[in-house]
Amino acid sequence: MPADPFAVLQALLRAEASRARRTDRAPEPAAEIPDHPAPAPAPEPPAHRDGPVR
Repeated sequence: MPADPFAVLQALLRAEASRARRTDRAPEPAAEIPDHPAPAPAPEPPAHRDGPVR
């Protein structure tokens, strides 16, 4: 029987909140997510189909 994703998420959030209360400290902040993704690498120039020119 498949699990309900929302129920799984709720259970994980409750467990994390409970753990944070037991340790008496705030959870560690999540890693920073950049506003803009890194630029894609430049494409390589096309290879010549006929081979090098002599």
